[in-house]
Amino acid sequence: MPYDRTMYDFNEQKDLDPNNYKAWVLGSQWYPPPWLPLFVDLHYSYGKYGMQFGPEMIYEPKTKGWDWRFYKGAFYCTIIETTEEEKKQREPVWRERMREILEDPRTAWETKYKNELRERLNQILAVDLTKLNDIELCDHFMELWHFEKKCQEAHFFPMYALGSGNIQFRRYLKEKFNITPADVEYSQLHSGLQNDFTPVVERMAEVSALAIDLGLEEIFKDSKPEELLGKLESSENGKKWTEKFQELVKDYSWMRRRGLEVATPTWEEDNTLALIDLQRYVSQGKGTANTVEMKPELESRREEVVQKLLSKLPEEEHEVFKKLLACSQASHIFSEEHTLYVEMMSFSAVRRSALEFGRRFVEKGMIENHDDTLFLNHEELVHAGIIKERCDLKTLIEKRKKEYSDYRALEGTLPPFLGDPTKIPELVDADVVFSVSVAPPIATPEELGASLVGCAGAPGVVEGVACVVKGEEEMDNIEPGTILVAPATTASWTPVFNVIKGVVTDGGGYLTHALIVAREFGIPAVVGTQEATTKVKSGDKIRVDGNKCTVYILD
Repeated sequence: MPYDRTMYDFNEQKDLDPNNYKAWVLGSQWYPPPWLPLFVDLHYSYGKYGMQFGPEMIYEPKTKGWDWRFYKGAFYCTIIETTEEEKKQREPVWRERMREILEDPRTAWETKYKNELRERLNQILAVDLTKLNDIELCDHFMELWHFEKKCQEAHFFPMYALGSGNIQFRRYLKEKFNITPADVEYSQLHSGLQNDFTPVVERMAEVSALAIDLGLEEIFKDSKPEELLGKLESSENGKKWTEKFQELVKDYSWMRRRGLEVATPTWEEDNTLALIDLQRYVSQGKGTANTVEMKPELESRREEVVQKLLSKLPEEEHEVFKKLLACSQASHIFSEEHTLYVEMMSFSAVRRSALEFGRRFVEKGMIENHDDTLFLNHEELVHAGIIKERCDLKTLIEKRKKEYSDYRALEGTLPPFLGDPTKIPELVDADVVFSVSVAPPIATPEELGASLVGCAGAPGVVEGVACVVKGEEEMDNIEPGTILVAPATTASWTPVFNVIKGVVTDGGGYLTHALIVAREFGIPAVVGTQEATTKVKSGDKIRVDGNKCTVYILD
């Protein structure tokens, strides 16, 4: 029973019944490690709701959204398929709603949700929680918790609406030009697109440039992160840099190592997390962000491809092409921006409030550590927040920690699929989000004579030393100038893209983070290889061919 919530548990009798579900896929982009109890509660309170809200709002013909289960600490997902009769009823409504989306794709995310989320989350994060009394803190937390409903609506409506446009454009490209997401032209059509997350890296590069201009390189190279600020205080230039650094941390206080969770500390809690990335930048002389350097070239290439393809179409089809392209591009922008607002900022706000409860509980002797509150669910937090020391939280938390520890022991042993894996292509075909998050390699390694083959790539070919990083807990091991090999990357990994040469992932689909970001940073990538972290070892010399979605282990 996962964290005392029976409804989350995988029921083999029901969930493996093909009359209910065809198959389940391990969410390798989010696991390992397992989620903590508070985030499991948050996800199942509103995440699952959002996953079904999105397709219902556009009346997707083939799917009613995702379903999830908690199995041995991991998360498996599938889709809720419609019946043939439901497909017939939903199809005309879906077509009409998608026609509206294609007329102005910005309405699905930017106009409808983004501006409101940004304003509200900035207000929430600006609240000084230490000045709230107990009832006010409970009120603040519950308001934030239920605001997550809005966040998940903003997550999944655009994901299904714009994702549908992306699928339609992919089909159009295949039919008219025989272009697939594995082709360079596809990448070029979706490159040079500004999103709200890249300014984080651009600001970091500016702060790095200041350190270089002030002649602080040696201090950066010779200091441990936890010692760096202390050493910088000994000089006027160091103090000047520290002031700019503190502004950076304040502006992006919500940045964390792991986006889709509440487990990892924010920059506000631990500014050495930002210092580690900045030390990489300074060591590489990175005073600018690759996104800034690459943007003019990417925009130029994109326009060349657009004009080339338009020249092959009759005049009467130009408008259709442009509308589909705009929607597909909007899906790529949304894919990055939703991680900023829906995941990084909102989940950091939840963590921040839970830790404030924790500090008060420690003072009352109710728990041992302030972050023990992450092992409670939201109802338990609020109840204890009002009742205080009359609650026996230590026994409950000890029990939950034991359960979490048992789940961690199972990492690396769980199957990639539950049920019939031959049905996975049917799930991908039926559900928009499944198809952009999970996609099979374009061929087998044997067919292409490669060590690994992915489902899509970011253009370019690069050779270098592999740095295998199994998750956020190992991000300190990333060496500048290497090729990152990981199960997957999320928005919190974006800063390291400014100092690596290439990236290869096990998981991912056509709108996966590693793919989109690699294009904007101008580095080759291959995603969806399924077994990169198994086959490649740190220190291996590898070649990444993003043009052909192949990876070669050279020694």
